[in-house]
Amino acid sequence: MINLFKRSGAAGEGHQLERTRHSRGWAEVLKFLSSEPGRSLRVLDFGTTSPHNINLLTSLGHSVYMANIVSEAAKPEWMAAPGPNARASAQPDYDVERFAASNLDFSGRDFDVILLWDTADYLPPPLVPKLFERLRAVSRPEARLLGFFHGKTDGPECGYARYQITNTEELKLLGSEPFPIRQVIQNRQIERYLEGFSTIRFFQGADNVREVMAAR
Repeated sequence: MINLFKRSGAAGEGHQLERTRHSRGWAEVLKFLSSEPGRSLRVLDFGTTSPHNINLLTSLGHSVYMANIVSEAAKPEWMAAPGPNARASAQPDYDVERFAASNLDFSGRDFDVILLWDTADYLPPPLVPKLFERLRAVSRPEARLLGFFHGKTDGPECGYARYQITNTEELKLLGSEPFPIRQVIQNRQIERYLEGFSTIRFFQGADNVREVMAAR
């Protein structure tokens, strides 16, 4: 489900607060969002719809586009049956192109800020390269992309969460659907996915989560 939001009224998140984390990447994005008062930017925020995030970002004068692709990508309807020449034991393939056409065109919009969070870790691996291909295509000049990547597939910090932003360097992580981490993506692979961005910086968090800040 993908929706474009302008300013909206206050509303609750509907999720129980689990933990907070200090984020150098979010601090830089917040500085970028606040650097030119009166300039309206377009923000792509991945995850379940967050009235809190929408309200904070629109209060800064920006528009927000929500993309809940982890939930959508987990649906069995995106599995394609093996071709006519496949072995009888062949497993269904993930239909990357059909998923991308339905969920990654963003209605023709491009963006100044992409809050990817740790979305890529929870997607079927064949879909991840296509995601970054599409994000490069919809990034405006000087756009910022913030992504998080886990260093392992299990542990208390590996549960899928909704990232709730604040007007400080702290993020709040709210409990969400029980999706598993599908893979650990290494730094060299991340750099390949972010080809086309002029600057890529890594920050290592205390919770075994790497933050990646990329600028066009």
